[in-house]
Amino acid sequence: MLNSNGISKLLRNKALGIEVVAEEKIFGGVTISDSCTEFLEEVRQRSRPKTHQQYSVALQYFQECCPEKLVTEVDRGDLLKLLAFMRDEKKLGKRTAWTELNVVVQWLKANGVTGLVKRSDWPRFVEAEPEAYSVEEVEKFLSTCDLFDRTLFEFFWMTGFRDAEVQHVTRADLDLKEQVVRVTEKPQWGFIPKNWEQREVPIPDRLVASLKSYLARRRVKSPLLFPTAGGLPNYHFLDLCKKNAVRAELNCGNCEKGDRSCADAACCDNWYLHKFRSTFATMHLQAGVDIRTVQQWMGHKDLASTMRYLKPARGKGILEKVNTTFRKLGPALAKREARLSCAGCWLQSTTSAEVCRELAAGNSRADRFESDSDHL
Repeated sequence: MLNSNGISKLLRNKALGIEVVAEEKIFGGVTISDSCTEFLEEVRQRSRPKTHQQYSVALQYFQECCPEKLVTEVDRGDLLKLLAFMRDEKKLGKRTAWTELNVVVQWLKANGVTGLVKRSDWPRFVEAEPEAYSVEEVEKFLSTCDLFDRTLFEFFWMTGFRDAEVQHVTRADLDLKEQVVRVTEKPQWGFIPKNWEQREVPIPDRLVASLKSYLARRRVKSPLLFPTAGGLPNYHFLDLCKKNAVRAELNCGNCEKGDRSCADAACCDNWYLHKFRSTFATMHLQAGVDIRTVQQWMGHKDLASTMRYLKPARGKGILEKVNTTFRKLGPALAKREARLSCAGCWLQSTTSAEVCRELAAGNSRADRFESDSDHL
């Protein structure tokens, strides 16, 4: 608190019309709202728009449930209130709540406040395994698409590009002769590659043929590969995905969205854009492509992100291998069952005293029965 001389000086300056400096600034403190504004501006300048939006939402949640105070006055109780607020008021899942809390912790760390959250405070959740389409599903999906949609979703499937990367890929990014496509910065549309890294991905013959056919018949004049009718970035790929899935009769029929059901509406949760990316990674890894190469193609910053796609293979071929493995055990199992059956018949016709005498005498039949019984 200010002493009497400081208070008198503030009152005198105020009476004379001199701007009064806030008390917290005299002491070098900063309020939560001011700090959040400054922090988000820094994020906006150095990060992608999507990142800035995510950080804005997290800090808005914190400001909604935490009373205005100095950043240095924030304590563990405020963070626990945030978790309860996100769970009870915002109805967020544990995975999302973990992400939002992590943003707030980063903001506090930027202000020199650390060590408030205990390990037990973090929401615990099960990390979902990346889902992938089967080849049969993708082929059936593509069979009902028109030229634009078929080329678009073949591109998603065979490049592993993220949604925003496909939205902003241009004709200049394509090299059909070398069969590669690049992810590059597009400042005119505010697009920056994730992790600020450009990359190059090889494309197969089938996609090259599809792109050539598509480009030869495309009428929209735009540097973008998959633009809107007006030549601008297209932000409706997810809607197209879901519409084609219901047209191909691939919806699960179990998803409810208000008064709609995916049995006859374009709202199935099983069909989404990132699943094509997962399918790309999973297929390459199962085909034996080096994991470091797949990491580079995917644009992953660390190898752990790529390793999540090392899923066990499925399908008829794998099932046949499983059956072959256990088929080899057939003769051995049959022999063991016959031996146990023989030993069981002998036991039924023999008294306990006789069994003990034969074991003591080293009778081989009794020994075998004792040994087999130990493994039941």
